[in-house]
Amino acid sequence: MSNTLFEVDEVHYQILEGFLTGKTDTAPCNETFLNILHEKNVLVKPGEEKNLLQNCQYMRQAACFDNTHLALTICPTLSCNFRCPYCFEQSQNDRSTMNGDTTDRLITFIQSHHDAQHLDVTWYGGEPLLAFDIICELTERFKDLDLHYEKAGLVTNGYLLDENKISRLNELMIKSIQITLDGPREIHDTRRVLAGGGPTYDRILANITALLDSDYQGSFKIRVNIDRENMDHYIPLRNSLMEEFRGKKITVQTGHVQTEITSPYYNRTLNTDEFDNFNLGLFRQEGILPPGGFYPESYLGSVCLANRHMGFVVGPKGELYKCWEDPGKPEMVIGSVYNDEPVTNPVLRAQYTVGTDPFCDPECTDCEMLPICGGGCANKRLRAKEFGEEGPEYCTACKNHLNEHLEAYIRTFTTKELCKDLFDTKKEKKPDPGYRIISPQPEKRSKDV
Repeated sequence: MSNTLFEVDEVHYQILEGFLTGKTDTAPCNETFLNILHEKNVLVKPGEEKNLLQNCQYMRQAACFDNTHLALTICPTLSCNFRCPYCFEQSQNDRSTMNGDTTDRLITFIQSHHDAQHLDVTWYGGEPLLAFDIICELTERFKDLDLHYEKAGLVTNGYLLDENKISRLNELMIKSIQITLDGPREIHDTRRVLAGGGPTYDRILANITALLDSDYQGSFKIRVNIDRENMDHYIPLRNSLMEEFRGKKITVQTGHVQTEITSPYYNRTLNTDEFDNFNLGLFRQEGILPPGGFYPESYLGSVCLANRHMGFVVGPKGELYKCWEDPGKPEMVIGSVYNDEPVTNPVLRAQYTVGTDPFCDPECTDCEMLPICGGGCANKRLRAKEFGEEGPEYCTACKNHLNEHLEAYIRTFTTKELCKDLFDTKKEKKPDPGYRIISPQPEKRSKDV
């Protein structure tokens, strides 16, 4: 309930065992330790856990229906210059791009959210850089709105990210960029190919080099989509990239290729357990941490774009969706910026927010991972629970590998602690009470507060 991890000595372990078995006379329990156990909800009174879960559900709902932040993922085009075999996009051959009327309607749509104070934007597609002029135009118009517009993200294949576009990233307020490489050249060029055929690796790498040598001030990460066909090539790719861009601000991380069960690519993908085992193997063999590390972050009040009342994906014709997975699927459209009342499918919107609430699912309320997991992926939960689709795995990987995740976290934590102690010779040793909290760490708690 508090997502707190304790390290205890043998005496305090026996105290905990005593509470678990009902033999509380096995070891004396001092009042300070007892108070911490209650404070962190290790020990709860009858009925208290239900009340705590209800409070977590309230926090989730409050986050879902917050009306001060308008979050938009904008697809200025669904067209793409690549033909990746696993891509979910349904409309890669749709070459339509946002026109002037649609951009006007989008601005009107944003202005209609009178309670909004902040605007967050992610440029997506298709390949958004095919419509770079639209990105430039809309950014200038966003700056003129009576909203706090401070940053945007860009998800791109990187092929068109030339020096001219790189030189404008800062003024376009693009603070984060993600580019995909699916292996070394010989692997990547069999997967992420141009629409007309042809390799892409060398040009993408040249553009990455130009980006990292520029005055770009944001963050940059390379995503490597992992499946059965390229998993053995991840480490060589990562090592070569980290060596080539040594000293640069770069993150290389794994991405999980997931397709619908009807996709021809489905049998090539890893399931949730297999992908998690792959990341655990990277840590055990190479010391490589997955995105976010191994400790199960607490999502007590966090929600994604799909859950948020003020979250939308905007297509090139002004159509509105709730999730990044949905563009190009007519049945997943919830409305349009052209309508006076933009949302014309309120049932689908409600299904994404209320229908995916894990606190309303008995299977989830009986699971030890709630509320930490937050219910998992809303899109996959919707497809599995509401639409009866076979295949979507919406639960967190921690559910089946919690011990392995905690062991990996503890190993990382103690290693960092040992290194810090070796270099901090003046550190004052404090008396050891026989127990301590090792997650969330003190600096992390301060940041969260």
